[in-house]
Amino acid sequence: MKRILGSRGFMSVAGVLVLAAVATLVYVVVLAPPKTMRAYCATMPDAIGLYVGSHVTVRGIPVGTVTSLSPGEQNVRVEFEMDADHPLRGEVSAATVAESLVADRELAVLFDGNAPATWDPHRCITRTLTAKSITETLDAVSKLASDLNGSGDPAGTNKIHDGVAALRQATSGTGPALNSLITELGTALRSPDAATGHLGDLIDALSALSRTLSVNWDDVKAAIGRLGPAFDFINNTIFAQAIPIIDHIGALLVWANTLIRPYGGLLLDGLEATVPYLRMLAAHVGSIQEIITMIPPITAAFGKAADPGTGDVALAYATPKVALAQPDADRACAALNALSPGSCAGSGDHLATVGLSQLLLAAVGAR
Repeated sequence: MKRILGSRGFMSVAGVLVLAAVATLVYVVVLAPPKTMRAYCATMPDAIGLYVGSHVTVRGIPVGTVTSLSPGEQNVRVEFEMDADHPLRGEVSAATVAESLVADRELAVLFDGNAPATWDPHRCITRTLTAKSITETLDAVSKLASDLNGSGDPAGTNKIHDGVAALRQATSGTGPALNSLITELGTALRSPDAATGHLGDLIDALSALSRTLSVNWDDVKAAIGRLGPAFDFINNTIFAQAIPIIDHIGALLVWANTLIRPYGGLLLDGLEATVPYLRMLAAHVGSIQEIITMIPPITAAFGKAADPGTGDVALAYATPKVALAQPDADRACAALNALSPGSCAGSGDHLATVGLSQLLLAAVGAR
């Protein structure tokens, strides 16, 4: 023993074992300490697919295991444990789930992690559900097939055939309409951006409107409250005074009808005759001079329409002028000036302009 204990091989093996033990202890104590678990229970309608050691999951993540199953008369008590660092909170529910009908199931626990109150571990979870078993599923399918086949009743064996025939008869001739409907629906679904954009704009507008109403709701409320007296005033005061006025207007219309029927034509003719005068007034005619200046022939015949000194109406008649052409203009103008000096004035192009009426009147001694 002394030689064995003192050998280098034994000391090497012992050193390695001590180092491994120390490393394992450090890992367990420091790096991966054992988790503190908390026990819970749930009463399930059944425990099909659940076993001791089945996973307990929260949102699909394993957080514990099933520790025991205790069948009862109407339910099964399932006891499980979870990590104490993440206790159940709020309203808790549980269900058995599985990836397929033939796989072992897991106990899924649902709870509100933001709830302030924690779940009492001594209180069993009663809000529970279990998935149907393969036997129950096959039994349901078998019962459905039996019902469709008439459940052994000869009179009901043709239920499916009669139902399909009735459906075919009811939908006969509706193929083109259904095809058109599906085509239009496909067209709308191929370009949903426009409708989505309109809906988005509508939602944005409603959001802005609701935000404005929420900010100014006190003013809106006060304005709506003041509408009551205003409506009372309109109903009790304005309408009360308007009703007699409307009655008088009705009587006035009857009186106007008795006048218009015999004299309407004459009145319309008279109104039509005043149209030129109304147009003259609309042209802002304010005096006889303005009327005369608006008519070119009168303007050419009368030189003045009012005495510049007194402002009285005085029409001065302007006689027409006669132009004498070459080559006798100079001789004719000389002869006319001999009769009435200054009555004929020549122009630079050897033309002469003569006032015939003054010349004739002057020849007989008129002034």
